[in-house]
Amino acid sequence: MKTKAMFTVGILTRRSPDEQGGPFGPPTGFFEECCEAAATLGLRAVVFDAADVDAAQGTVSPATVVDGRWVECGPEPWPEFVYDRAPVLDPAGAPAADRARGLFDRAGIPFVNPTSFVRLAVDKLEMHRRLAGAGLALPHTEILDAHALRAFLARYDHVYIKPRAGSLGTGVMEIVRSVGGRQVIRTLEATYETQGTGPAMDRIMALTAGARGEPMGCLVQQGISAEPAGERRFPRFDLRLLMQKNGQARWDLTGLAARVGQNSGPTTNLSNGARSEEAEPVLDGLYGRPLRKEVLRRAEEASFAACRLLDTELGPIGEVGLDIVPDESGLPWIIEINARPGRNVFRRIARSADVPAAARQRYGAIRRRSVARPFEYARVLAGIGATA
Repeated sequence: MKTKAMFTVGILTRRSPDEQGGPFGPPTGFFEECCEAAATLGLRAVVFDAADVDAAQGTVSPATVVDGRWVECGPEPWPEFVYDRAPVLDPAGAPAADRARGLFDRAGIPFVNPTSFVRLAVDKLEMHRRLAGAGLALPHTEILDAHALRAFLARYDHVYIKPRAGSLGTGVMEIVRSVGGRQVIRTLEATYETQGTGPAMDRIMALTAGARGEPMGCLVQQGISAEPAGERRFPRFDLRLLMQKNGQARWDLTGLAARVGQNSGPTTNLSNGARSEEAEPVLDGLYGRPLRKEVLRRAEEASFAACRLLDTELGPIGEVGLDIVPDESGLPWIIEINARPGRNVFRRIARSADVPAAARQRYGAIRRRSVARPFEYARVLAGIGATA
């Protein structure tokens, strides 16, 4: 049962139907870490599904970790703070999660990331528009139709097609123009080659017919790459930067790493086979050490600018994940913003036998800090006191 003196942070998620991997599915291990991090800070973390929320009684029946084991508890009053890790797009869980978000919003319960930001981040085009006035490097992006596609293929040698509301790299397509007008079209499943713009458009529009019929449709986007996309010497990569409010409620770069593609597919998503690597060696191979330092400095600077803008317009916000790709000159371009950033990019390096022990230790510390920071932020907003 809840101790009265304990400030409770509730983690809104979805219970696993069959409890495969734990009561909350694959993220169960992460939630265990959250409960432990909260306890270290003198807080109590509980985890629950939208179905565990009783609107009429103002109670919730969550689970928490006690002595290393999951324990069901409640009914108890709603938490004082919410960490939203619930589905946004999944039709099976998103409607119920939205109802729970609405209940907590109307009750004045603060979130690590407010619902307005979580919903905005789902819509890649609206997020792009929100950032457009901040002087940041953003790839040219439009709604996909035949007119826009023709214009992009004429203007750029490197183009991406992606669902406007997609995640995990699903539905992403890359088009690279090579010598002689040949267009190479890469999806997660296959690679196609066409000659000329007309055949390329026919193939692309056929491949995206289903996605374009979805309510939010698809986007066409200028491709950004550290090398000419048709002449790569190194695998494709991007930088994942995790920005979080610290124990003084100030923005800080918790950590960054590179996600490096390991196949000919169009994405660098870990779920599609990419590797987590230290950013510094990846950038050294492309730019050399002096420019690498400048690339990282500018990427961090762009991340702070984006977070400050979003905080001002939608905040207060507690954490943001940014996917950044530097171009051939080293200029970092913001490709996507994530309102519910993962930490696997750090954990994989911390557990990799391919990196030095010092790097494993460093990334293990980054991982632990990334888990703790939402609860440090909650302490500050609750007026309990700042942490170092």
